[in-house]
Amino acid sequence: MAGALRAALSVSTREIGEAWVTRQIRRGDIFVTRSKTPYEVRFSSSVGEELEIIQVHVAVDQWLASLEAVYPGKADQVEVIDFFGRDEALAHLCFACAEMLSEGAPGKSKRVADLTQLLASFLVEKYTDAASEKPDFRGGLPIRQLRKVEDYVRDLLAEDISVEALAELVDLSPFHFSRVFKHATGMSPLQFVTRERISRAQQLIRETSSSLIEIALEVSYTSPSSFSKVFRRITGVTPTEFRSSL
Repeated sequence: MAGALRAALSVSTREIGEAWVTRQIRRGDIFVTRSKTPYEVRFSSSVGEELEIIQVHVAVDQWLASLEAVYPGKADQVEVIDFFGRDEALAHLCFACAEMLSEGAPGKSKRVADLTQLLASFLVEKYTDAASEKPDFRGGLPIRQLRKVEDYVRDLLAEDISVEALAELVDLSPFHFSRVFKHATGMSPLQFVTRERISRAQQLIRETSSSLIEIALEVSYTSPSSFSKVFRRITGVTPTEFRSSL
């Protein structure tokens, strides 16, 4: 589990050999994961801002004890629900861990043991499900579902992308999908699509000699003026100014 202690932080994750998936996270954003396959994580922050996160690993014995308490006789059938989003209660528990760490609390002290048990119980009750049950969307989309949406968007940037199509990918109604997507990312689905289109346009401007009209069409803008207006709103400069600055 990882949590952000400061703002202006980005985190990238990927399975071994796959493409990096990068997200902007804010103070209090939480990752909960128990990957069944090896994966890599890297963090970065803005120039001049200190990088500060906390990663919490729950001891196996305490984790298994909490699983057994919630799922008697079925602990081996339980799966962790990958999560990325806002969870104020869990964030405060992470902040408490950081505070104890900074003050040098002994690892064998009772308050550390009690907090560890509380964390294990909290995670088991909120972020696990029996393998036979359908996982719930608890305040945000699971990481695997976010990746599914992101991959879909990036593959179809030149096409019309509707909220209905994105919601269908994760078996949610458009209304519910929009709520949990924004809760997890801080953006509406259509804001995310727009930012991905402009990010791709920036990459094409940097790496190709294609005309700005060709690049606009490749990211679904048939009107050069609309493309320029949106590009400037997202980046602060026009496409022409961006190319001239390279």
